Amino acid sequence: MNSRERVLSALNHEEPDRIPIDMGGTVSTIHVDAYRALLRYLKINVDDIWILDSVSGSSRPDEEILRKFHVDTRYIYPKLSKIEQNPPLEMIDIWGIKRKFTRYYYDLTRDGSPLSKVEDLEEIEQFNWPNARTIAYNLDDMIEQAERLAKQDYAVGLPYVIVGSFAHSMLLRGYQQFLADVILRPKIADSIMEKVANIMVDVIKEYVEPIGKYLDFVFFGDDLGSQTAPIISPQVYRRYVKPKHKKIVDAFRYATKAKVIIHSDGAISPLIDDLVDVGISGINPVQVTAKGMDSKELKEKFGDRIIFWGAIDTQRVLPFGTTSDVRKEVKLRIDHMGKGGGYVLTSVHNIQPLTPPENIIAMYDEAIGYGRTFYNRHV
Repeated sequence: MNSRERVLSALNHEEPDRIPIDMGGTVSTIHVDAYRALLRYLKINVDDIWILDSVSGSSRPDEEILRKFHVDTRYIYPKLSKIEQNPPLEMIDIWGIKRKFTRYYYDLTRDGSPLSKVEDLEEIEQFNWPNARTIAYNLDDMIEQAERLAKQDYAVGLPYVIVGSFAHSMLLRGYQQFLADVILRPKIADSIMEKVANIMVDVIKEYVEPIGKYLDFVFFGDDLGSQTAPIISPQVYRRYVKPKHKKIVDAFRYATKAKVIIHSDGAISPLIDDLVDVGISGINPVQVTAKGMDSKELKEKFGDRIIFWGAIDTQRVLPFGTTSDVRKEVKLRIDHMGKGGGYVLTSVHNIQPLTPPENIIAMYDEAIGYGRTFYNRHV
């Protein structure tokens, strides 16, 4: 199998020749600090380091790295920027969200939520909302990337650049205020979520539809879980968030035949049935350290209906374990999630700063070796 055939086989819940490997999406790549350390360790020189997302510090791996680790996926990037030697201490994005630079990331400032003080629906309407054009992705470059990748043998995806309605609304309104609104002033919360969802539908029409025929999978993101439970109850999700998710997924389905993968950290197992119901094909990053996210139990309960994308622990094992620990982690997740296809292996979210290069190498090395052996045992 070539890489594209391998990934498509897994996405269709069929067993490929080995476990497919992902790296390079905005939520399945490597933090720039860990990336620099990896390059030094491997003695690889690159002309420039490109940033996928300034907020998370995620970097685009060089092609030499992707080939070395036998990565089966490639991505179409709507926008890239070169790393800055002296990043600004604060930044305001196109939504008006204000963040400050910490040691590794940009975090929301105390006054960073632009809708924190709105009192009624009219003020929400009057807010300076972005639109598909002002978001200003480089469509010509996206098409050029798509056409180039179409001549290769990799599975092609769109990274997480489409935001869901819930988590982004919390940023716009402020976490505490928004969650209070859901209970006390639901029209305010619902109006903000509806605005975000409608903008994302327009972005999908503007930028995804022209490249839709080239895509094998697409990501969108909406963090719904904490470490111990969903942030909102399944009942609240169904009433307020689920219709927005369906709207976004329907827009993707009109634009492309690609599988739709939702990125959501945390303990989201109580919501998986609903995610399937709106047409979502897979979940990422499968945060196995969160409550109710045991990889074996998830596979047994949902494995015939959902694709699992991720699952290699970045909270404990990758940054703090030994190479032996990492190899055991890779084997465990493959054993739990590989049978019958439906599993793409990568880290739980991005590989974090201070992760030893030896552990990163061990993860991909074991994914190749054991990932092939696992399926050969079933032949």
